[in-house]
Amino acid sequence: MMARTNGIPTRPPRNTGPIELRDFGPTGRRLGTPDDCYDGSPWELHRGELIEQMGSKDIHGIVMALLAALFRTHAREGFTVMTDVYCDLSDPAGPSLRAPDVVLVGDLSSPRNDAYRGTPVLAVEIRGTQSKRYLEEKVKLYLEHEWPWVWIAHAERRELEVVRPGTASITYRPGAEVPLLPELDKHGLGAVPVAALFEEREASRFTDEWVRARAQSQAHARAILAVLSARGLAVPEAVRARVLACEDPAALGRWLTSAATAASGEAFAAAVDRG
Repeated sequence: MMARTNGIPTRPPRNTGPIELRDFGPTGRRLGTPDDCYDGSPWELHRGELIEQMGSKDIHGIVMALLAALFRTHAREGFTVMTDVYCDLSDPAGPSLRAPDVVLVGDLSSPRNDAYRGTPVLAVEIRGTQSKRYLEEKVKLYLEHEWPWVWIAHAERRELEVVRPGTASITYRPGAEVPLLPELDKHGLGAVPVAALFEEREASRFTDEWVRARAQSQAHARAILAVLSARGLAVPEAVRARVLACEDPAALGRWLTSAATAASGEAFAAAVDRG
């Protein structure tokens, strides 16, 4: 069943008549229209045919929630994260309304009672209870419409498959790190371990905990630069940039001591070079 979307109001149900009385389409599924796809509907529409989607439950729902929280934490201003939202992929082959598990979009206009029409920056499908055909059909449609990034999170194997138009897919297995898109670098996070996509305890390190740790690091870095300024010690811009980019509390602590005791800016820069 479709969950409520984020950023787009719900699509109210319409009386479209009994599904079991519909004619069959070319692939043997019942024919449908966009009116069959509303909030709470179990249906997706693929080039004029209805496809019953699997509900978000158990590990599927957990992974979807973890990914949505990660994206919402790190998405730049102007980007919107939505879950289970109908996306209009209609083309000359027929009307299509498919619902990725999670999408990151940067072109969301004012909310309206309708499906999302546009190209997501990133779409995620979670492979759990869905059939292989169901998943492959959706991903193929995304790629045909030039969606630039598609992630397939294999919940049972705890692997992430990254698919892009015209290129071979890349699979990230447990122990590897998954590079994040630039649109997800609001707090400077460049990559996450695969485990953070599937395990709540690991994921928490990169949501609220990450933001708190990042804020503390930035506060310590600014304090170091303030001490240098108060003492009249000039340091190269590259040294300032390294201090501001540092996220190691131990190194920042050492540099704060050096900022307060170094005889010159050159001495402080040498301390930074030593780590």
